[in-house]
Amino acid sequence: MSTQRKHTTEVSIERRDRGSVNWVSQEYRDVVGATVELLHSCRARIQRRTVKGSAELPEDQVLEFSHKLWKDWRAIWSDAAACLLEITSDPGNLKAAKQFTESQLTPELLDGPLWWQAYTKPRGYPGDYLVMDHIYDGGFRGDTPYGQVVHALGIHIGQFVVKRKELVHQAIAEAVDQCSHPDGMLIANVGCGPAQELVDYAQTALAGARPLTFVLVDQDSDALRHAGQGISEALRARPSGPPIDIQLRHQSVLRLMREVSPSQLMLKADMIYSAGLFDYFGDRTCRVLTRRLYDTLRPGGLLLLGNMKAHTDMAWPLELIADWSLAYRTAETIMAWADDLKGAEISLRTEATGYDYLLSVRKPA
Repeated sequence: MSTQRKHTTEVSIERRDRGSVNWVSQEYRDVVGATVELLHSCRARIQRRTVKGSAELPEDQVLEFSHKLWKDWRAIWSDAAACLLEITSDPGNLKAAKQFTESQLTPELLDGPLWWQAYTKPRGYPGDYLVMDHIYDGGFRGDTPYGQVVHALGIHIGQFVVKRKELVHQAIAEAVDQCSHPDGMLIANVGCGPAQELVDYAQTALAGARPLTFVLVDQDSDALRHAGQGISEALRARPSGPPIDIQLRHQSVLRLMREVSPSQLMLKADMIYSAGLFDYFGDRTCRVLTRRLYDTLRPGGLLLLGNMKAHTDMAWPLELIADWSLAYRTAETIMAWADDLKGAEISLRTEATGYDYLLSVRKPA
């Protein structure tokens, strides 16, 4: 970890830890203590294995340590899950538990680039496109072997992101196969991040398919450029495939609700999806945005919306450790966003890890 990164982290934690810790149960203190002890033990074992005078380990040994840490972490995670109901049911309890966790446990993980990016939020928000890229990439990143191991731990935890992406990729492929419009198909991604599912599709799209237009919408201009570059590189590398036009739209979602009609950005959309954006909004915003995006679809078009599932143990690593706040919702709450969409065909799926819902809303043809 660089000196600048250490300084930034220490200032951030000191700022968030001010104030009294009103309530933290002994059970949860024990969980945090056991996790810190686990990470200290992991660091010590790595240091003993590292050749004297070297700051590196062979990749197979980093993999060995990461597998061992993940196995031990899972055991402690189940203990943390048992404390979550009492913690999350009261705002005061949650605030106190977050302060305690961020002061005691979070610093032990910040050598991992994924943890550092999510917690310090250098782009101003959690879950930015660089966090997503770390998870999609799946490689060992970090300045030290210990940093690489805890980075890999974050990737293990974040596999719901990968599985959600695979589910969206499958839906895109199915929608393209079913499209019958002679002028081609328009697919829009709202809050696109790195748009890895579109990169993957561009790599595998078969020759002979109708022309495609990808419209990417995001409030982060760097995320847009990164996503556009990734898709363009995939198109250049493929041997053949349908012509694909990429359109980048630098726009905040709140403006899509208040000032700009989505149809101005994605006219005649056949498929609109937003895999990880609705987690950050209240239910009223989600309902209004669902309606506006649905109204933008052509007849027969498909709307896909992702949201984290309520009552899981994911709040421990995300909310309490990484300060990554999301709205976790029940199936009933998510499906209610589409209650007033007359004639719509509505269904709900869960990606393979069971942490994330994907709402599917089909407009009548």
